[in-house]
This record gives sequence, C-alpha cells and structure tokens, in this order.
Amino acid sequence: MADAQAHGPKIHVFHATAPTCFWSWGYEALFNRLQLVYGDQIGVHVMTLCVYDDYDEYLKHYELTFDGLVDWYKEGIEIMGVPLMTDLRREMFPKSVMPASLAAMAAYRQGEAMGKRFMRAVLRRFLLEGQDVTKPAILAEAAAEARLDVKKFRTDLADPESLRADYEKQGDGFPHLPVGFYNILVTDQENRTVILDHAFDPAIVEEAIDYLSKGSLVKRTPTDIAGYLREHGAAPLSEVARVFGVTPAEAGTRLRELQKAGKAATTTLAGAPHWHPA
Repeated sequence: MADAQAHGPKIHVFHATAPTCFWSWGYEALFNRLQLVYGDQIGVHVMTLCVYDDYDEYLKHYELTFDGLVDWYKEGIEIMGVPLMTDLRREMFPKSVMPASLAAMAAYRQGEAMGKRFMRAVLRRFLLEGQDVTKPAILAEAAAEARLDVKKFRTDLADPESLRADYEKQGDGFPHLPVGFYNILVTDQENRTVILDHAFDPAIVEEAIDYLSKGSLVKRTPTDIAGYLREHGAAPLSEVARVFGVTPAEAGTRLRELQKAGKAATTTLAGAPHWHPA
C-alpha cells in the first residue's frame, strides 16, 4: 500500500464492515456518496469482518440478553436514521455468521463492484427481511441479485479454507488505530488523522476530507437517483436524501416524480417504504 500512497490519492478513508452488521447498513449512504462525489481522488479501504463466530459468546461478551439485543437494534435505528427489522426471534440468529463473511470473500473475487453489491444484498436480507444468510441457497440468491457468476461463486464458496486465507489477509496497510464497525478514519497519511464515530451523515465525513485536503479536491454533485436505485436496489428515503445531499422532503418529491414516470416503485421492508427501480 505504500506505493499507492506515494503515487495515488493523498486522502484515505478506512472502515470495517460485515454482512450482518447493522452499522454497515447505516453506512451504505456514506460510502456510496463518497464514490459519487470524489471518485478516485480519495482512497477508500474497507475490510469485511465477522460480527460473531459464536452467538452465545457474543451476547456474553457484550453483556446482552436477547431482549437487550433487540433494544440495541432499536437504539441503532435512532442513531443511524435508517429502518431495521426489530421483530426479531432467537432462531433468526445462527450460531456463527462467519459463512456470510466468507461468502463476501468469494464475491469480491469477481471484482470490487460485485463484492459491494453482494454485501448490500446480504445486509438487506439479514437486517430487513430476517433471512438466514448463512444458508448456501440464500447466499446464491444474493449472488444472483448482485449479478455475480453464480457458478463460480458456488465453486469458490466450496473452498472455505481458501476464503478464510483471503479473510485473514485483510487489513494490510491499515493504520495502527481502532478501525471498527461504527467508526470512520480519515487520514492524509502524514501526521493528521480524524476519527469519526457514528458518522452516518456523509456531510460529517466530507468536512473531514475537505479539511485534510485543504479543499483541493473537485467535488461532483450526484443527481441521478434512478441510476442509483438501479445500481444499489431498494433504499430508504433517508439513504437517498443523504447520498444526494438533499432534505428528506426534497428526496421524497424527486422519488415520487420518478414513480410517476414509471422509473421507481416502493416496497415495504422492516415496516418502512424503500425505493427501488420500477
């Protein structure tokens, strides 16, 4: 990564995600907007981790009961401003969600864009639809939605040792600072780093990037909401508003205009409307 830092972007963003982490769903708007606004002027580095490998140990570690976990989800909704499914049942949580993280490694073998689409498809299934995303059939459905080569995906998925090797290689070149599910690191790779917790409003991260770059980066203004929905699929109103830097009211108006034009439609997920291509 040193060569990339020497000859590539001067501003880098670091984050950790997971295909079953509700913080990751909340951060979808941020990372999708960063790509639209800055493109390759900044380096974005995201490693895919695992929320838990043993469900009971996970609850014990965080001193949670199952009811406490439900309350944590509700708290996450308040912090992130995006809908999550809260009608949770114990059987919805498999003993280990590592199979989903290893599946992400398989998806990323087909390219970064494919991997990101797969991650989003899995996040939606787990957090909004309550599906068991450790099951091969569900993972294959997510792969098809993400437009992966499903046959290759299944072949790669059948070699967990190789996928685990990919998983364990992640994080090379990451700064020796806490990089987690709920925070963002923005650095100029010299002597200035900004650590932002719960930065689900992209404007917060943009301020840090603009500060560290001394306003030297060219910022694009994204406008193609229909194209965004085609690329990313079902999105709540708050996500669309954040990605396009408008108020929820303005986002709603533009989405309804797309709906009238036959370019967008809504579906209810986690009890809330989500917009998707018609």
